[in-house]
Amino acid sequence: MAITTQGHLKMKNWLIGIIKEGQYTMGGVKYKTPIYKTDLTGDVATIYLYLDDSVSGTITKFELIDQDGATFDDQPDNINKPNINGLLISFKYTLKKL
Repeated sequence: MAITTQGHLKMKNWLIGIIKEGQYTMGGVKYKTPIYKTDLTGDVATIYLYLDDSVSGTITKFELIDQDGATFDDQPDNINKPNINGLLISFKYTLKKL
């Protein structure tokens, strides 16, 4: 038996709901940041983090932190972010119903 359409939607909502906040590493220090936006489109669940122009420096990692305070996902990176622009980061997950 296959998962229902409603069950598939619940799984995508669960995925987004388990994430509490974002985190980025700059200069070896970890900083928390709130979830900026989430999106459910088709089979794709996307979680966005946004760093405004008050943040500047070299960012070496972005993370999603779950409700238990553990790292759910991370993206190593090396971005030199100036203080004149914002920066939008996305974590995308595809949950296909087969």
